[in-house]
Amino acid sequence: MNLYLDLIWLLNFLIDLMLLILTSVVMKKKTSKKRFIFGALFASCFVFFMFIPEAAFMVHPVNKALYSVLIILITFSFEQIRSFFQALLMFYFVNFAIGGGLIGIHYYFNLDHSFLQGTFATNGFAFGSPVSWGFIVVGFPVLYFYTKKRFEVVEEVKIRFSEIMKVNVKVAGIALELTGFVDSGNRLTDPFSKKPVMIIDMTKVKNQFPEDIVNLTKQKPDNITQSFDQLSWNVSIVPFRTVGSELEFLWTIKPDEVTVEEQGIAYSCPRTLLGLSYRSLGENGDYDCLLHPAMIQHRKEI
Repeated sequence: MNLYLDLIWLLNFLIDLMLLILTSVVMKKKTSKKRFIFGALFASCFVFFMFIPEAAFMVHPVNKALYSVLIILITFSFEQIRSFFQALLMFYFVNFAIGGGLIGIHYYFNLDHSFLQGTFATNGFAFGSPVSWGFIVVGFPVLYFYTKKRFEVVEEVKIRFSEIMKVNVKVAGIALELTGFVDSGNRLTDPFSKKPVMIIDMTKVKNQFPEDIVNLTKQKPDNITQSFDQLSWNVSIVPFRTVGSELEFLWTIKPDEVTVEEQGIAYSCPRTLLGLSYRSLGENGDYDCLLHPAMIQHRKEI
């Protein structure tokens, strides 16, 4: 069989690139596009070692492990030993998860395939498995979103709802330093934008807001006497219902920025609305706001 090594390398490059991107998404770890490309280029070069007799020592498990360490260093750099090993282990986990899906697709379609020195080579196709190429176009996006959603479900279960976090909010020139509590029961989202709503205890922080905003958001929607046009704030109303009560409404404001601090690491929480509540959120005053679980799931490290 004649092997088209350039096409096999391209196949591996695309798969490695997608695996690194998925690792970044799952870890919520930012990196540049150049690092993704350089990392995938370096990772895909491993395929050449499989066809060079003098480089046979590279397929040893120890050398493979060292090679993967270099892949993570190139793609994500080195900041902390803890975050580095998290990225390395997640890279392995994503590889096993996606690789298992790819092998499952091969067996599902009962293709006559062989495993040539660590690379799929379906009989009759010297440029790599057609399922592998189909995986790039169709299969990876499906597995990508499925794996991402599964990680979010697992993460939601693992969230420590009893944890108190530092929260910083910037809205219309106002900077708020709050203490937040992750409330598993807070599922309030805007019905149109689907943004999660973080509820602020206005009994504690209303003095930091302009008087016209406080006066407006204390009113019920059907008793509004102040026009929205007079305000430079992005104000909206979100309906909600609690157990044993009628439909109610909560005034919300779109913030400029919301960040939370967990174990000394700052995270940005995009697509978040601020719900202004004039009811005390806690008897002991341990926190100033209730955080929506989705904020923690979709947070991004700064």
